Formats: sequence, C-alpha cells, structure tokens
Amino acid sequence: MSNVMPKIIAVSLNPSIDRGIEVPGLTIGAHQVGRQLFRRPAGKAANLTHTLGILKVPTLIVGFVGKGQQDYFEQYLNSEHVSCQFFPVWGQTRENITLFDPASQIETHIRDRGFEVSSVDINHLKQNLAQFCRKDVFVVFNGSLPPGLSVEDFVGLVQICQTKGARVCVDSSGQVLRACRPLGVWMIKPNVAELSEMLETPLENPTQIIVAGNELKKNIPVVAVTMGKDGACLFSGTENFEGRINLDPNEIKNTVGCGDAFLAGFLAGVTAGKNFKESFAQALTVATAAAISLTPGEVSLADIDHFFPLAEIFPFEE
Repeated sequence: MSNVMPKIIAVSLNPSIDRGIEVPGLTIGAHQVGRQLFRRPAGKAANLTHTLGILKVPTLIVGFVGKGQQDYFEQYLNSEHVSCQFFPVWGQTRENITLFDPASQIETHIRDRGFEVSSVDINHLKQNLAQFCRKDVFVVFNGSLPPGLSVEDFVGLVQICQTKGARVCVDSSGQVLRACRPLGVWMIKPNVAELSEMLETPLENPTQIIVAGNELKKNIPVVAVTMGKDGACLFSGTENFEGRINLDPNEIKNTVGCGDAFLAGFLAGVTAGKNFKESFAQALTVATAAAISLTPGEVSLADIDHFFPLAEIFPFEE
C-alpha cells in the first residue's frame, strides 16, 4: 500500500469482476467446452489503477464495491504505488464475461448492470472526494453509472472535485459525457462509438471525428478519441495529433481494457512532466502493450520499451 500522496484519484462507481473464457468455434445455442483465461477484479477504474500501479504512478482508488468483496479488490490492487479507499454497498459486484473465439478472432462481451447505490452511499463518496481532492491531482471518472446514481448525482461529484481545484478526466459515454461539456472538465477520452453517442450523431470517417474534436476542445481542454486498430486522435489547444502503432493482428490477444491502458499511459506521461505529444505517444504504447496481453490491464514494461519507438505521431491542422 502506497504511503505517497497520490497524483491520480480513480473513482470506482460501477466495478466488476471480469472473466475471460476461450471457446474455439463459438456457436450460439450450442453446448461447448471452454477454458477460463482469467478472473479478476475489474471495471474501468480498477483497470486504470492497476496499469498506473505497473507504471509506478502514485494512485488512490476510491468508491463502491459489493458487500463482502472489498478484500478481493484491495488484495489485487494494493501495491507500493496504489492505495484503496473502497467502501461496501449492499449487493454483489457485477460479473462480466468476455468470450474469446481464437478461430475467428472475435470477442463477445456480456455485461451485467451491477448493484444499486443509495443516497447514503453517494454522500459517503462525496465526503471522500472532498477529503482527498486538491489542486495538484487528477481525478478520473470512468465507466458506467450504477443503478441509483443519476447523471445529476454524477455532476455533483465532478463539481466537488473542481471546487477543490482538481483536474477532472472522464471516460464514459452517452448522457454522462454530454453532461461534461458545460462543466468544462479537463479531459474526456471516448472511443468513436462513445463520441457518436455523446454527440447523438454517427461519426463515420476521420473528417467527422476531427470536426467533432475541434468543436469539443472549445469547452474541454483535452479530448482524446481512441479508434481501435486505427490508433487515436488528441485535440488540445493549438495542438492536434493523430497516432498509431502498426501491429500484426495475429499479435493481438485481448482488446478489453486497452482504452483504460491508453488513459493510464497518457496520465502517467502528464504527471511525469511530459508534454502532450510525448504523453500521447506513451498512451499509444501502453495500449499496444495491453493488446498483446491475455489479461486486461496487464502490461509489461519490456513491451512498453519495445513499442515506444514504433509510435507514429502526426500533427494535423484544425
């Protein structure tokens, strides 16, 4: 458990326990034999935190966890660089399943809704955020909202952090991202589908993504859009970048959590004093290292060192 003041606070609103099962030749409706690849504490905040721990960034994760599963999450996440401040709520943490078909290289994701939080739980989290937030930290809200926590509640949580001077980053979708625009959060990190949902319009080509990113950065200082195998775009002030790492598709083992790894790499760069271009390159590198690992959120420092020189970054005009 870290005794160092955190640089990043990850807010866990709707954690999960993730299971990955490999099923060769997956056929809907059939009885088939598979093998479990992993079962681990997860959710976007936990994925982010775990990767930040590997990157040696002092991080605190706060938020909800199902009753009786607090130790399970803390044993997995606590490290020299990570501290946990979970508190249990009634109900079980949701369990998500990813089915991998190695024959077709198709992933099927099954997502549960999760426990319901009460007004008491929400107030508890507000108190925690008011206690831990300060001017020199980044606060990350990522993932879906659990039942019982409204968009209005989410806005209240963000505003507590902003009042304390923290820089807020949000990686979510739909109404949650739409609520961030008038709030002027420091950063958002949607993928293309989430950005389309946020703007309520399909984004079908790079030109549309560029137009959307340039419009959003008028209210939000940093906008990162991940695009899967096509890399990512970063919009910030007068600097716009697109980037990618060309990877043999046969090397990709698992794309779950790659967006969280991307965000971890970017924030690790920013908190280390790197500029946005360097941090963006690191984000692409960490995401690529995650893609070649079977277990979400697991990255090798050796893989990061290997991929970093391969990151291709191109500036583009507004």
